[in-house]
Amino acid sequence: MAADFRPVIVPRAFEDVLRQLKDAIADGSLNAGDRLPPERELAEQFRVSRTSVREALRVLEALGIIGVRRGADNGAVLLSEPSNVFTTVLDLLVTLRHVPVADVVEFRVMVESTAARHLAAHRVPSVTDALDALLVEMENPELARADFHRLDALFHIAMVRAAGNKLLDLVETAADGILRRLITDVALVGADWPAVRTRLIAEHRAIHAAIAAGDPHRAADLVTRHVEHWGGLVGELRPG
Repeated sequence: MAADFRPVIVPRAFEDVLRQLKDAIADGSLNAGDRLPPERELAEQFRVSRTSVREALRVLEALGIIGVRRGADNGAVLLSEPSNVFTTVLDLLVTLRHVPVADVVEFRVMVESTAARHLAAHRVPSVTDALDALLVEMENPELARADFHRLDALFHIAMVRAAGNKLLDLVETAADGILRRLITDVALVGADWPAVRTRLIAEHRAIHAAIAAGDPHRAADLVTRHVEHWGGLVGELRPG
């Protein structure tokens, strides 16, 4: 490892440990897949307690930047595909009612309607074909309900991902996941699943058709009504 760490002199030692680790990642001294030295060695380099090192590593682990392996292959490793920390943060904010469900719905409407409008205006065959392939899988009558919801989520995420904005991709994935969990856990309890499934397929097919036909206004309008309807079911049962 090429990173040259300095002794820590601030009162909250773990913060400087965290900053130096972040700087080492930013300047390329540490890269995805690299294994960090053991806690004891890091503590000696930073001249802090192992507790301070452990606290900094826990922050990085919570942010999905490193993975901590245990057992014979133990140690902290920089992840090549970090987890989506927005999911954890947004989940807590919604659970604690700091962010209303209605705001999550509104966010998804803004992002996804814009994405649908963009896709319809530009008509990228590869994206249209990918969305169609997801719908074909969703239409399989033998498909398990959990797999249906997974493909449903991928359909929405794929529309936003096509825009090529990584931040929007991450936040949309988090927002979709939180709202989807609330829909399945709250709004669809006891619902007539075959009827719900039929309606969901029809709505997704209509969105796809508008995108494929190059109709931006209709594509955006259909996405808006789709997200507002299903998100609204959660808001009615779980206001705030």
